[in-house]
Amino acid sequence: MAEKFICNDLYKHLIDRKYYDQILFLSNEECDKNAGDRDLSGIEGCILQPFYINKSFLDRMPNLKFAQATSAGYDRVDTDELRRRGITLLNTRGVMSISIAEDVFSKILFFSRRIRHVEEMKKKHQWDMFGQDQWMCTCYDDLYGKNIGIMGYGSIGREIAKRAEAFGMHVLVYDIVKPDDKRITAYFPAAELDKFYGSCDFLVVSLPLLDATRHIIDASAFQKMKPSAVLINVARGPLVNTEDLITALNSGEIAGAAIDVYEEEPLPADSPLWGTEHLFMSSHKAGMGDTWKGFIGALIMRNIDHYLRGEKLENIIRLQEDHS
Repeated sequence: MAEKFICNDLYKHLIDRKYYDQILFLSNEECDKNAGDRDLSGIEGCILQPFYINKSFLDRMPNLKFAQATSAGYDRVDTDELRRRGITLLNTRGVMSISIAEDVFSKILFFSRRIRHVEEMKKKHQWDMFGQDQWMCTCYDDLYGKNIGIMGYGSIGREIAKRAEAFGMHVLVYDIVKPDDKRITAYFPAAELDKFYGSCDFLVVSLPLLDATRHIIDASAFQKMKPSAVLINVARGPLVNTEDLITALNSGEIAGAAIDVYEEEPLPADSPLWGTEHLFMSSHKAGMGDTWKGFIGALIMRNIDHYLRGEKLENIIRLQEDHS
């Protein structure tokens, strides 16, 4: 067969037609069946959702050189099998960073501007000035001068910092390696994690999910935070211990939380999270703005060009360092 690449046809409309003769587009149904009886022996690159990059599908592609996961996270990729076969893994980190950063600030403003209360007053047809003199009242918390803590300073963290700078916020960062970025007010290494927790007015989790980061936000972390702090998780659900989060919110250890990701997805109808006060919930769609599709299509095409020219691919995941 002439095609060197396979790609889920969800992304076909994002790719220039000049690439079509080199790509075998597969439907979701075909991907579910590992492409059925199609001949994949000549495929050198696959562009698929992470859960399709598994041993049974890889077995169909003996000459595969790279796998492009169409997500930033790769916890659902069979990384052990890729490592064993020497196949390069790529992700799409960065394509949703702008959308996610804007989503983060929509949630920060939801709390700081008391949007839920404002909407409740509207429904009640109630004019509410909080019982204060209208010329001297303080109804909201401005973001200016507040500390935003960013856990994980990758592409999402950098986009969050850009917007935080525009609001006049202090940017605090926790990461394994100290970033070189003038926007950062203070950097906290692992040894100072407790101090980091205690310094944040808003704490945004944008870490990858690894064994070392699972439940990094737990009861101990909540105990270190300010009672006025707000937690925002737009990364992966298991980074936060759900039971400990509910306890922290119910006890007033923190003022609020906004979560877009969950330890169990879809979230069961009987989850106690649904009834938890001071919690803003969205259904794993923080990155689904209107810009990411163009970004992911462009990345796919660039990596195809890089591969055909023998150039270094973009967004390589160093599997030898994973699980270390």
